[in-house]
Amino acid sequence: MSKKTYNNDSHYFTDWTTKKLKEEAIGYNHAVNIVECYGMSDVAALQGILSELNKRKIQINNEISFSN
Repeated sequence: MSKKTYNNDSHYFTDWTTKKLKEEAIGYNHAVNIVECYGMSDVAALQGILSELNKRKIQINNEISFSN
């Protein structure tokens, strides 16, 4: 069985390296959930990236905090 070749320049999340997926997930999460400056395509991209990370068995931790 041959090893998968990754292409970080691809339009498909399945082609990206896990490192790039993690970096992009952090960026999109920041835009969507922290800065709250995003469009529907950003939300869709974040969901697609998280889905691909999940398929790769990467554990994703979400943090929720409250301030008074």
